[in-house]
This record gives sequence, C-alpha cells and structure tokens, in this order.
Amino acid sequence: MAAIVDRRQFTLGVVGLITFLVVLVVFLSPVFGGRTGMQAADDLFNSLSKKSSYYIPDVMKSAKNFEGKELDFNVTAGDAEEADKTRVLLEAAGATVTQNGVTLEVSGDLGAIAATALADADSLFQVRKGEVQARYGFPAREAVYYWYNVFKAVEKKALKENLAKEALFAKKVQTKALEPAYNFTGIPPASIGERMGVTVGLLVFYIVYTIWWGVSVLLIFEGLGITASKPAVKKEA
Repeated sequence: MAAIVDRRQFTLGVVGLITFLVVLVVFLSPVFGGRTGMQAADDLFNSLSKKSSYYIPDVMKSAKNFEGKELDFNVTAGDAEEADKTRVLLEAAGATVTQNGVTLEVSGDLGAIAATALADADSLFQVRKGEVQARYGFPAREAVYYWYNVFKAVEKKALKENLAKEALFAKKVQTKALEPAYNFTGIPPASIGERMGVTVGLLVFYIVYTIWWGVSVLLIFEGLGITASKPAVKKEA
C-alpha cells in the first residue's frame, strides 16, 4: 500500500468521496415526493422536451390544405379487435369503411380524417385523455396508436400513387403529432421559463457534482504521492 505523503490532501479527498457517495445515495432514494432524484430530474427534462415538441397546431393548419381530398387506401390491423377499433375511429372521421377480417378498405376525406386524428392526439398530448375515452370507449393512447397505423397506410398509398404532398403530410402527422402524443403520455408539458430556477439549479448541480468526484480522486492520489508529472531529467555534465 502506498504511504501517505500529504495527510491533509488525502483526508480532504476521502471526505470528498464519502460525501459524494452520501449525496448519491440520497439522490437515488425516493425522497422527492416518493420519487428518486433521478426520476424527478427525468420528469423535469421530459416535461421541457414535451413542451418543445408541441407541433400539433401547425399540423392542424396543414390539414386544412387537404380538406376535400378524397383518398382510398387499405389498413391492415394486427387482430380483429384492432380492426374493429380502427373502423370506429375512421367512421367517426366520416370515412366509409368496409371491413374484411383484419383488413379495412377505407374511402374518405384526407383532411377530415387528419383533423379527427389530430384532435385525439392533442387531447392525449395535453393530458386530457378522458376526452378520447369518452368519444370511443377505449383508451386515448390506444386510439393514437391505431391512428398512427392509419397514417402509415395513407403514406404508403400516397407514395404508390406518386402523391408527394399527401405522402409528406401523412408522414408529418405521424412524426409531429401522433408520435409525440403517444411517447409523452401522462407527462405535463412545461416551458423553460416556467421552470427556469430548478432547471438551472439542476444543471449547475450536475456540473459541480462531476467536478466534486474528480477533485476528490485527485486529492487522494496527490496525498499518496501519485502524480501524473514526469520525473525531472538529469542533465549530463
């Protein structure tokens, strides 16, 4: 075992490591309203990310450009239950649907179908999932998942028929509205302005905490006389 060269530096390093580990244990304990510090931090950054991912109003504006655009396409569901529920969604949007097992033959106004899907996505995104449940009788997240499959089918049909605008719009509905609504389910949106104090405080803590570990280890090494400096080169006479 290496001898202690500088007891003061060594002691400071050990104390630093011990306090670092104590803070880590507290941070990983459910002391923040029943959640760990890591979970609380994740919730904060997820809320901030959600707020910055709110493009649904813009997609709704784009949907108006496709009002009156009739489109025929097929949707293949995963099973009979999914097919039944998808048919309910499409018929609520005014589409005509013929169901053959798990395959749905759909004919309808692309703008109207998109408007209905986007309204459901907005309800889920804004943590008002009860609205969708009341409309269809099944969970909002489930409905948005089925809408996603519908617009994948729309995109596929549009590409097949060289309808570039329709294909791009269908992709936009998927990535800018349905995916964020589905992925951020249950997370309340928050802006950086609303949570500026805690956000800055958390970022500063992360920086200081990282440096804290590094300095503590450095002090222990220096206290033991272990350094990264090169030995002096003896000059020949």
